[in-house]
Amino acid sequence: MGIRKRGDSWQARLMLDGRTFSGSFPTREAAGQWETITRAQAIHGTLPTSVTVAQYAERWMATYDHAPTNTRRFHRAHLDGWILPHIGCRTASSVTPSDITRLMNLILRDGTPATADRVYRTLSALFHAAQQDDVIARVPTRSKRHRPRRQAAPHEVLERAQARRMLLRLGSWQRDAALLQLSFGARVSEIAGLTAHDVDLAAGKLRIVRRVSVDTVRATKNHRVRTLAIPSAARATLDRLVVEHGAGEPLPDLADREHDAKQFARLWLIQTSTGRHLSLTAYNRALSAACEAAEVPTLSSHGLRHTYVSWMIDAGHSGDKIAFWIGDTPETVRRVYSHMLEASSEPAAAEIDAALGELG
Repeated sequence: MGIRKRGDSWQARLMLDGRTFSGSFPTREAAGQWETITRAQAIHGTLPTSVTVAQYAERWMATYDHAPTNTRRFHRAHLDGWILPHIGCRTASSVTPSDITRLMNLILRDGTPATADRVYRTLSALFHAAQQDDVIARVPTRSKRHRPRRQAAPHEVLERAQARRMLLRLGSWQRDAALLQLSFGARVSEIAGLTAHDVDLAAGKLRIVRRVSVDTVRATKNHRVRTLAIPSAARATLDRLVVEHGAGEPLPDLADREHDAKQFARLWLIQTSTGRHLSLTAYNRALSAACEAAEVPTLSSHGLRHTYVSWMIDAGHSGDKIAFWIGDTPETVRRVYSHMLEASSEPAAAEIDAALGELG
């Protein structure tokens, strides 16, 4: 028992109440902090219990009894097809990041990156819930390390004049959604999850705290709340949407669980003609038609997010700033949007020409 170095990591082990607890950490300080927290949990009676992954998975799935059928089927298929056959008999607290890596490698070998990505989503939701329920002390899923990247080719992006022509050929809620995506670089699901309580026109701020898709509402992808300045181009649209839909009741704290979006109907700023939240299929179809009519490159709703990033890169903003604005990591900005960073070197060449003239 104690803390010792193993390879590139530090392993901490404790015997408390007749049970052994262990974990691997990048530094000795992190291992010491874990040891202190675990001892405190023993004092307060909140030590993680010796429940297996299969046992907790059944308790966790019970929380989805009132969730949309598609959500229950999504998680159940991944539990039965991949997760429980391989780690179901393990105690939840004994599962390590290395176990998740082995499972992801197995899926990539026998399946596809898309399948591995979907299974990872179930794994992440399962273990984050287990941590909240004090079943485990640390979440073994690591997004940067485990989640497969699915994007194969760069997205089309629009120049500023092209985006204006495209917007003029959109109507109703589709134009509102596209304008807000281009104004904030948000994911379409985050735009769909906006309510009047997220808009502070007096302060000129917008808060992005949730996302809505396939009749479910949950926290943002990285569980971050972003507060962004409202550009002048979006102010009139947001003002009109707030007046049209009214404030209503604020949504409760959604934490890391999925909830049925139907109970919050009529609260969303972006609504279809029937009062439902944004329809991704109808939205992408309208974008495609508008791009064709405007004679600009055809793109999807996610292409608007890439367009925003390309504009910010072209304006000279750093990857760290852009990552915060769009709710992603600087590493992802560098990797996913690298083709834009390469194109953005032309202004640098122009600056050198202006400074050095024709010395050559």
